[in-house]
Amino acid sequence: MNIKSIFLILLAVLSIFAVSSCKKKDSGISTYVPVAGDEYWLGHNPQEDMDGYQFRILSRKGMKSDQYAEEETGDIINDAVFKRNETVKGYFNCDIITIESSTNKADDAINSILAGDDQYDILLPHSRSAFQYAIQDALVNFNDVKTIDTSKDWWSKDIIDSCNINGYLYVLDGDISTHRLEYGFAMYFNKRIFDELGLEYPYQMAIDGTWTFDEFSKLVKKGSKDLNGDGLIKPEDDQYGYYSWHAFGPIQVLYTGGQRIYSKSATGVPYLSLNSTKTLNLYSDFFRLCDSDDVLLCAAQNAPSENLFTAGRAMFADNGLGQAKTFRNMSDEFGILPWPKYTAEDEYKTVINGHASLLVMPITVPDKQKSGKIIEALCALGNKEVVPAFYDVSLKTKFSRDAESEAMIDIIRDSLIYDLGYVSGGTFQNVGERLASMGNRDFASYYAQNESKAQTDLQNFLASYGKL
Repeated sequence: MNIKSIFLILLAVLSIFAVSSCKKKDSGISTYVPVAGDEYWLGHNPQEDMDGYQFRILSRKGMKSDQYAEEETGDIINDAVFKRNETVKGYFNCDIITIESSTNKADDAINSILAGDDQYDILLPHSRSAFQYAIQDALVNFNDVKTIDTSKDWWSKDIIDSCNINGYLYVLDGDISTHRLEYGFAMYFNKRIFDELGLEYPYQMAIDGTWTFDEFSKLVKKGSKDLNGDGLIKPEDDQYGYYSWHAFGPIQVLYTGGQRIYSKSATGVPYLSLNSTKTLNLYSDFFRLCDSDDVLLCAAQNAPSENLFTAGRAMFADNGLGQAKTFRNMSDEFGILPWPKYTAEDEYKTVINGHASLLVMPITVPDKQKSGKIIEALCALGNKEVVPAFYDVSLKTKFSRDAESEAMIDIIRDSLIYDLGYVSGGTFQNVGERLASMGNRDFASYYAQNESKAQTDLQNFLASYGKL
C-alpha cells in the first residue's frame, strides 16, 4: 500500500470521527464553556453549582420538541433548543428533563400538585388551562420569585401587565417557547389570484397604515369566483375571497379596533370592557361581509374536505404565523400580511390564539428561587438561540416567499397582545365563535343576554386569582 493510499484511508477515518463527534447528544449534565456575548443573557443570573439538580418540565402532548432536543440533527430549531438546554445545564450543573403530558392541554397535573407531590418545576399548559391551575391555588406567585427578571426583553410585557392583579402574577410568557410567535394571527393571501385580477399586493398599504378592514373587504369581494360555472359558489368546487374559521377571524377582528374583553382600570383592576359602539360596529361590518357568498366561515363540524387556501381556492385566509410551514408545498405563491386594522386611525393589534402555551410554576416546587434561575436562563437563551432560529431563519427565510412578507412578520410581532378576557375563562372568552354560530349574529342582543353572568364570572375570577 503506497503513501497516498494510507493518507486517504486516514483522512476518511478522521472525517468519520469528526462527523460523529460533532453530532452531540443529550447525555445529562453538560459542561458549560462561556461564549463571548453571553453576559448579556446570563450576566444578571450568576452561575451556580446546583449539584446535578433535575429541573422538570411538563409539556403538552405532542409538543415536547418545543422544549427538548435529544441531539443535534441539522434542523435549525431543534439544534437551537439543544444548544440552549446544554448551555443552561452546564452553567448550573443541572439536568433538564421534559415530561410529556397525557393531554394536549397539560391539565393533568392538578391532582398531584394539590396532593403536595413534587413532580415538576414548571408546566407549559394550554393558556386557558394555566388559569385553571391559578384559580385553584396550585401555582407560585411569580412576583415572589426574585430570580426571574420580568423587565428583560425575553419576557412578554403585555401578559405581565394584563395578568398582574393585586400583586398576584401566576402566568408568564416569554422566549422559553416560540408559541407567542407561532400562534399570533396572520393574514395569508394567494398571489396568483391577485395577479390574475391585476391587483397590487397590499404590502405598501400595510406599511403606510392604510391596510384597513374596508380595503380588505373590497379585495375579498373581487376574489370569489364560480369556477365550474354552475351559478353557485360552493366549497367543493369554487373560489372564495376570504376563508376562515369560527375560532379565528371572529375573535381577531375584535382587536383590530383596539377593543378587549377585559381591560384594566386606573387602579389596575380588570373590568368588562367588551361592550362599546366600536365593538358593535366592527362585528356588524365583519359578519355582513361573512354573510356574503364571497366568504367561507367554517365551524369544525362543517369543514370542507381540503384546505381551500393550500388548494389555491381562497384569496385570503387567516391562521397562526407558525402555520406558514404547512404551506411550503403549496403550488401557488403566497404572501403574509398583518390582519387589517378596523380604521386607519387604529393600530395593528394581533391577539395570540388561546391554543398557545403559558408558563406556570406549581406550588410544590421545593426551591422556587433555584427553579427561577433556571427558568430565567432558559428564557434568556431562548431569546438568543431559539427565537432567532424560528423567527429570523425559519419563518422569515424558509417559510415566507418574499422579502415583503418578512417586513409584514415584523409588524405582526410588534403588534402581539394578550387579552385576559380571552384566555382566563368567563362568559365572553369565545365571543367571536359564539356569534359566528348564531343565526342573526347580533352582538347587542348576545351581550345583553349574557352580561350579568359575565360580570359574576369576572368577580369570581378576581376573588380566586387576585384575592379581591
